[in-house]
Amino acid sequence: MLFAASGFLSAQANPSIGENYIYTKTNLSDPSLPGTPKIAETVQYFDGLGRPSQVVSVKASPSGKDLVTQIPYDPFGRQTESWLPAPMATSNGAIQSGVGSAAQTYYNDNFPFSRNNMEASPLNRVLSQVQPGSDWQQHPVGLEYEVNGGDINKYTATYNYSTLQSSISLSGTYGENQLYKNTATDEDGNISIEFKNKEGQTILVRKMLSAAEKADTYYVYNEYNQLAYVIPPLASVSGAVNQTILDQLCYQYKYDERNRLVEKSFRVKAGNTWFMTARTVLCFRRILISERLPIVLRHRDGCLRSMISSEEWYIPGFLPVWQEGRSYRRKLIA
Repeated sequence: MLFAASGFLSAQANPSIGENYIYTKTNLSDPSLPGTPKIAETVQYFDGLGRPSQVVSVKASPSGKDLVTQIPYDPFGRQTESWLPAPMATSNGAIQSGVGSAAQTYYNDNFPFSRNNMEASPLNRVLSQVQPGSDWQQHPVGLEYEVNGGDINKYTATYNYSTLQSSISLSGTYGENQLYKNTATDEDGNISIEFKNKEGQTILVRKMLSAAEKADTYYVYNEYNQLAYVIPPLASVSGAVNQTILDQLCYQYKYDERNRLVEKSFRVKAGNTWFMTARTVLCFRRILISERLPIVLRHRDGCLRSMISSEEWYIPGFLPVWQEGRSYRRKLIA
């Protein structure tokens, strides 16, 4: 951000002859106004294969010099490194050599770039990611690609359009090798596992709290591949989910016959319900429940084309009063 903020100069780009490039000039001020107009100029160079090889931001450094980012490729033509930009000695937008060494000198670090380590296959999947800086070289983000075992619950959601009601049931577990399993281990060793079906829908996100303890969040879809429920860890720990657990802990989504989202309910912290009436008037019901006390702070109903009424409860000095609507009443809780 420091470099970009200084690029308000009247630049004079002179791209290198004999190189493939795209020159872009952006006006930062009205050129018709008196005085020197402020512009930002960028030259993007391409190699013989049409790949971006270098990006030069003309006079974008604090000292008015070019800010250059190199884009290297590995022997297989993959861009595995993303280098930080480095200020150079020129200020005309010409292509530069020795950008890597200049970046190492400027940042005083041998690793002024992030790096993706790829697997040796045509899939080109990333096995690990390393952030810029020497301090991060021993703390990569690890990625693994597997398939599921037999311990993933299989929830089934069905929806009745005539009643706008949905239901959920636990129908056993997914068979082995039915889901994609992607495991990510961050720089601090925290493990997150994501399971997806063959349609690319996220079925489960599992956070490993310890070697033996996990927190599972399930995503349940109806027969039309619409997200119907989100079951957080506290609700999924028991397996089967009843209506009480749904209302108190889960996220619920309902749709009309045109596949429009008409009702969305959140867990205890807050609830929002949206309806589309026969006249296409958007109405809503919102319930706000205290995060600290098991009491309803406000219940509100209304349509956007009519007078909105709401009722609020508040505790002086404990929680701020949230006022909405054209008319409202307050009740003081002693």
